[in-house]
Amino acid sequence: MQTPQLKGHIQIASAAILFGLIGIFVKLTTQMPLGSIIFYRLLFGLTAIALFFGCCGRLNELRLRDKRLHVLLLGIFQAGTMLSFFISVKYTSVSIAVLLLYTAPVYVTLLSPLILKEYITRSSLLALGISITGVIMVIGPGALFQDVDTIYIMGLAAGLASGLCYASMIMNSRYLRDSYTGTAQAAWALFITMVLFLPYSIAVPGKVLLDNLYLLILFGLLPTAVALILYLSALKHVRAQHASIIALLEPVSAVVFAFIILSEPITSATLMGGGLILIGAVLIGRERAVECVHE
Repeated sequence: MQTPQLKGHIQIASAAILFGLIGIFVKLTTQMPLGSIIFYRLLFGLTAIALFFGCCGRLNELRLRDKRLHVLLLGIFQAGTMLSFFISVKYTSVSIAVLLLYTAPVYVTLLSPLILKEYITRSSLLALGISITGVIMVIGPGALFQDVDTIYIMGLAAGLASGLCYASMIMNSRYLRDSYTGTAQAAWALFITMVLFLPYSIAVPGKVLLDNLYLLILFGLLPTAVALILYLSALKHVRAQHASIIALLEPVSAVVFAFIILSEPITSATLMGGGLILIGAVLIGRERAVECVHE
């Protein structure tokens, strides 16, 4: 029988693998502005969650109670993560943007003792170091040594901001765990983010939208609704530091999906880096749950 902690680790790992599909869907979707892709991804994701609530008779779960500001912040942090990440992609490169996005575990590990009253364990630091080393090997950020200009620096700053926003989302969701279910958090986060991207809903011709409709629906279902529900639900049972490290499985799954679906090559550095990320995730998964005395 699975313990709540083990179940949480499996849910986060599953969510990370599904999140790895994001780049695949973006690549396969054609002739649409990125803002429109984001909006319709959120629209279909939110629709799926609403249908889930309706079928399960859990609509009352969406009722706003306490901590409303933090519910709003959850959506804002998610929107900030998306926006800053894509700015970083535009002004630097995909490799650098992904690497900077995954500085989130560093922020979480450093800030969670202050914000969430979670102490830093030795195994967390060890797993963090191993996993970050793996991410660096997978991404191969050699472009960091190129000559920089103002635009490039803006891209780097946006990339760092994406990591901070991602870390803030993790810690904010952890704070909401006693007031809102993971599914309710996912629904509100998607709704708030979708509203922020609403202007992009009319930025695409109808024919182009129809041509990409099936991809957008799958985009909204798999790496959006299902993945976010799994991830946020798991944070009820998993420490924020551990969740952020296990989520590093995402770049590994993204590389594998790119190889299978897009025929992108997998290098030896990718294999070695992916192995280190998996080792870090396993170390966290084997650690016994120890709650902080301040919680």
